[in-house]
Amino acid sequence: MSNRPSSLTAAVVFVLSIFASSGCASTVYPVTTGFHAPIDPSQQNVKRRMVVWSNHAGMGNAIIGWLQQGGHTVVERARLQAVLNEQSIRLKHTPDDDADILRVGKLVGAERIIFADATISSAVSSRAYYGAYGGGARSDTVYHLSVSVRGVDVQTGEIRWSGTASYPSPVNNPEQGLIFLAQSAIARATCMVEAGFEWRDSSTWTTGGCVKRE
Repeated sequence: MSNRPSSLTAAVVFVLSIFASSGCASTVYPVTTGFHAPIDPSQQNVKRRMVVWSNHAGMGNAIIGWLQQGGHTVVERARLQAVLNEQSIRLKHTPDDDADILRVGKLVGAERIIFADATISSAVSSRAYYGAYGGGARSDTVYHLSVSVRGVDVQTGEIRWSGTASYPSPVNNPEQGLIFLAQSAIARATCMVEAGFEWRDSSTWTTGGCVKRE
């Protein structure tokens, strides 16, 4: 059994450490869940041809970058869309789309498809403030964010790994927040607990991530 995390986990762990120490979420930390199917040690760091399908462009582009950093090949979404058009497939924006995307992924030679879904809802938060010249009130738009990410085998349709991440409280930077949640969800899902690693969610007192068990 390897003593290294998977190539995809390694690609995001470094970035997670940067975000955790930079104050991106200085007062609100992600809550995560995740699992992965049993991994053949000989396949742990195999480089694959993948497709990323996301309902959020910024998050999808970030995942593509991490995959490429890990040495994987990513099929451009434009190519996938072209095949969808050739096959006269119109996506309905429902879970039924997954089967069509898997079918098209097979046609473009992909081995895995990563589905990444972001959920965003906004609210207005008001708070009072006091200064040298009196007080007042201020309203800000805040966002409740959650992310669900899964890697699916194109040939079998099996979910090879799946992860979720959400903020327990609203945040005020949804674009950066979603990217950090996606990093957290993927790293949690692919953390090699069977190889002596463990996952630790970040908190005020500790920096989280996939770390070697002591």
